[in-house]
Amino acid sequence: MSTRPLAGFGLGLWLALAPVGFAASPAAEPPTAVGELDRARQEAITLARAVQQQESAVAALDHELDLLGRETDGRRRGLDESHVEQEQLLGTLLYLARHPPDAAARGAQSPIDRVRSHILLEATVPALRQEARALAGEIEKVAALRARIAGKQGELIAARDTLAERRRQLAQTVARRTELVRQQSADNSDGEGLAARLGQAATDLGELLKRADTESDRRDKVRSTRSPAAHPKDRTKELTDAAADPTRPRELRSFDAAQGAIFLPVSGTMLPSDPERPATASHRLGLRTIPAAVVVAPFDGRVIYAASFRTDGLILIIRHRDGYHSLLAGLGRAEASLGQWVLAGEPVGVMPDAAEPGSDGVFYFELRRDGRPVDPQPWLAKRDEATERGDKLGD
Repeated sequence: MSTRPLAGFGLGLWLALAPVGFAASPAAEPPTAVGELDRARQEAITLARAVQQQESAVAALDHELDLLGRETDGRRRGLDESHVEQEQLLGTLLYLARHPPDAAARGAQSPIDRVRSHILLEATVPALRQEARALAGEIEKVAALRARIAGKQGELIAARDTLAERRRQLAQTVARRTELVRQQSADNSDGEGLAARLGQAATDLGELLKRADTESDRRDKVRSTRSPAAHPKDRTKELTDAAADPTRPRELRSFDAAQGAIFLPVSGTMLPSDPERPATASHRLGLRTIPAAVVVAPFDGRVIYAASFRTDGLILIIRHRDGYHSLLAGLGRAEASLGQWVLAGEPVGVMPDAAEPGSDGVFYFELRRDGRPVDPQPWLAKRDEATERGDKLGD
């Protein structure tokens, strides 16, 4: 998607060859600046995908360790609860080992007693041996489980170290992308304050969506009036859009054409829906995530709200084409600002850290069309296709 600048085509030469009257302004950013932002976006998408895959690996190891721990605890409790029986069994086996029935002892018995003793020994000794083998087997299983737990704990430590490094790389790329967006954006308004005012004025998510849409359109009009008016009249609307906002991607794909190819914005375990919630609320998907999980844009679009709202906490609203909006709730930190363009898979935030007060590690995803909640399931790609994010939609 990105356009690479010509090799060796420096900024000074580009300005010297620029058409007369084409002002050097944010509307006429050199190709190097646009290309650098494109590359930063693509790098962020690639790194975010790698981070989410590693988060899944960490979550899987955590889950496996939890299951192994429960099984170990259950078997250990069983051994503890049968402690008395174990002592009796071991005592009997020890006594028989020290005082084995011999021929002399059996010779002093009457024939009937000898038969009875033989029958008793034939019935008792194998059973005792079987119990002893079962006890030894259970002890060996507990030891094997503990060994597996130790091995998995080592794997988990290594996986978390890898995750920390990938998150560090992603943070650097996101910081570079944010700076490039700031440099190329002509909008210097207080986005955080504006979003806060929108949230305070809205009574529910539906009204917030309308207010955010209206405000986004208003800001676009203001931005377009501030763009240079000296462009030739035969310039296309695409150039006009790019002139008004050079951070806008050159291609924003159709949401309608993406059915079955939208991926959940975060890696996590899907929570069951609440049957007592209203039908429209059941369209909201919940996922439990690991601490500080990366949240990405589900599809190409523009952030029209990034602030806290009512009981949903910090939320992002992304406007897509064809009348669709994505609502991402439960975030701990936003990494995309009001008015920022994002591509599918581009990081837009992180989930709360486990140490943060009130953090339950639950992410909520809602899809709306023309302001009304719709079931997102038909739009979502299969979970096992998550590693192929975006391939179905092309470059």
